[in-house]
Amino acid sequence: MLTDRKRLGLLVLLGGGVTLLLWYLAPWAVPHRSFGGEGVLLNPFGHHLPQGQLPQGYQDAWLYPLFYLSLAWLGLSLLLPWTKAGARGLYFAGALGLLLFLLAYLLFQGSVAQANAGAERPLLRRFSLGLGSYATLAYGLYLLLLARVFSPGGLAFLVRRRGVVVPLFSLLLASLLGGVIVALLKESPGEALGLREGVMLKLDLITYTYQLLFSPLVNPSGFLQSLLLATPLVFTGLSVALGFRGGLFNIGAPGQLILGAIAAMLVGVYLPGPRWLALPLALLAAALAGGLWGAIPGWLKARFGAHEVINTIMFNYIAASLFLFLISANEYKFFGKTLYLPFKYPGYEARSYEIRPEARIPHWTDLVAPGGELSFALPLAFLLGLSGYFLVRKSLGHRVLAALLLGVLGYGLGGLLPGPQVAFGPDLTSVRLNGAFLLALLALLFFHLYVFRHVGGYELRALGLAPKAAEYGGVAPGRKMVWIMFLAGALAGLAAAHYVLGGGVDEYRLKQSLPYSVGFDGIAVALMGQNTPLGVGLAAWLFGILLTGGLQVNLQLGVSRELVAVLQALIVLFIAAGGFLPRYFTDPLRAAEVELKAEKEARE
Repeated sequence: MLTDRKRLGLLVLLGGGVTLLLWYLAPWAVPHRSFGGEGVLLNPFGHHLPQGQLPQGYQDAWLYPLFYLSLAWLGLSLLLPWTKAGARGLYFAGALGLLLFLLAYLLFQGSVAQANAGAERPLLRRFSLGLGSYATLAYGLYLLLLARVFSPGGLAFLVRRRGVVVPLFSLLLASLLGGVIVALLKESPGEALGLREGVMLKLDLITYTYQLLFSPLVNPSGFLQSLLLATPLVFTGLSVALGFRGGLFNIGAPGQLILGAIAAMLVGVYLPGPRWLALPLALLAAALAGGLWGAIPGWLKARFGAHEVINTIMFNYIAASLFLFLISANEYKFFGKTLYLPFKYPGYEARSYEIRPEARIPHWTDLVAPGGELSFALPLAFLLGLSGYFLVRKSLGHRVLAALLLGVLGYGLGGLLPGPQVAFGPDLTSVRLNGAFLLALLALLFFHLYVFRHVGGYELRALGLAPKAAEYGGVAPGRKMVWIMFLAGALAGLAAAHYVLGGGVDEYRLKQSLPYSVGFDGIAVALMGQNTPLGVGLAAWLFGILLTGGLQVNLQLGVSRELVAVLQALIVLFIAAGGFLPRYFTDPLRAAEVELKAEKEARE
C-alpha cells in the first residue's frame, strides 16, 4: 500500500512529465499570427517559421535562459516530495512557477514592444504566449493544489468546496475533450516539415481556439457583449435553480419568459405615464405574468399531483402559440366573423409597436455617463446601500429596507455631483448592454437573501431535501409548491425585460425572433452554478464569454460556433456524472464522513 509521500511523489512526477512533454512539443510564444491562424511559433527546441525569418529588431534570446531556469525549477519540484519539506515545500515551488510564468509574459511583451517601436504599422500582430508557457502556469497551480490536498485536512477542505470543485473539474474535462474535437475536425493553419512540427501546429491550433473563445476577458467591447449575453441567462438560471432548491424541475422558463415579454410589451406600448411610473409597471407586469404562468403548473402539481415537467413543457407550447397569435396578424376569422387585434405593427414582419421611450430600460452609456459626463450615481448607491445593510443590526427586513433607502439616496446624490467628460468609441456604444444587467445582479442578491437568509427560503430548501420531514415540521407543501413556481416564473419573466424593454437584440419591441430558448439554457447554467447565486452568476457569465468568443473563432479560424454548444453540453454531461470524481464529492453522506475524519485527526 502506497504511503502519502509516495502518492504525492508519483503525482508530482506525473505532472512534471506532462509539463516537460508540452515544453518540448508546444510553442512557448507566438510573436506574430496572420488572420487565418498561421503563426510564428517559438520553442527552445526549434522554431516553426512559416514566413521566413522574424522581423528585424525582434529578439528571442530571452527564451533560452528562461527555459533553463524553468528546467531547474521542474527538477526542484520533483525532489521536494521526498525531502523533509514534503507537501509544504510544494507551496514554494508552486509560487515559483507562477513567478516564472509572469517573467515569461513580461519578457515576451517587452520583446514585441521593442520590435514594434517606431513602426508606422505594428510589425507583429495577434501575438500571445503559447501552450508551453501556459504549461508552466498550469503546473504551478497543480503543485499548489497538491500541497493543499496533502496538508492536514486538505481533502476535507476540497470536499467542503465541492460546489466549486465539481463544476471547475467538469469545465476542465469539457475543454480537453473540446480541444480533441478541434484537433480532429480542423486542419492545422500551416505546413509541417516533420512529426514534431505537425504536433506543434495542432497544439497551437487548440491553444489559439481557446484564446479566441476567452478573448472577451481582455477586450472591452467583447467584455460588454459577454455581459449582455449573460444577463438573460442569470434570470433563467435562477428560475431553474429556485425550482431545484424546492425539489421541482422548472423546465417552463421559455414559456414564462414569453408571457413576461407579452406583458412588458402591453404595458410598455399602451400604458401612458412618466418614466418613474411606466418603467416599474412594465417590469412588474413582466414578473407577474411569468409568475402566474409558472404558478399554474405548481397548482396542478399541488392539487392533482400532475408532474411539473410535463405541465411546463406543454405550457411552453401554449405560450409560443399565444405569442405568435398576438403579433403575426391583426385579423383572424372565427366562424365567419373577423376578430381585429391592435398589437401587430404594419408590415410583413411579425413584431409589435415600439416601446414608448418612458418605458425603456436605459442603455449602459446612459447609466455610466449620461450626457457625456461620468456619473457617480451607481457607485454611490452601491456604497451607501452596502453600508446600510451591514450597519443596521436588526432583522433581515430592516437591513434590506435600510439598504434600499440609502441606495436610492446615494443614487440621487450621485446624480447631482458633477463628473468629468468621457467619450466612448463606436465599438463600445454599439453593444446593447442595458440596465437589465443591474436587475440581474439584484435578482442574484434576492435569491441569496430569500433562499439562505429567510424563513421562507429555509422551508423551501427543507421541502426540496426532505418533503415528508418538512411537512411534519409544519410546511404546507401544496402552498409552498405554488409559491416556488410563482417565484421561478417571475424570475424567468424578468428576463424578457432585457429583450423587450432594453432592446437587448436590436429593437425596443416584441419580435418573432425573441430568443426564448435561453430558458432551456438556464438549466445548464443552474447545473453548473450548483443552484447557488454566485455560481449561477459566474456560469451565466462563462456562457456569455463563450458565445461572444465563438464568433471570433468562426471568423478567424472557420470553426463552427456550434463548438460552444458542444462545450455547454459536455459541461452539463460531466457535472451530471460528478466530474468523474470520487463519490465524496457528490454524496453528502460520504462528504460528511471525510470531514468528520479530518476533525478527528486534527484533535489527535
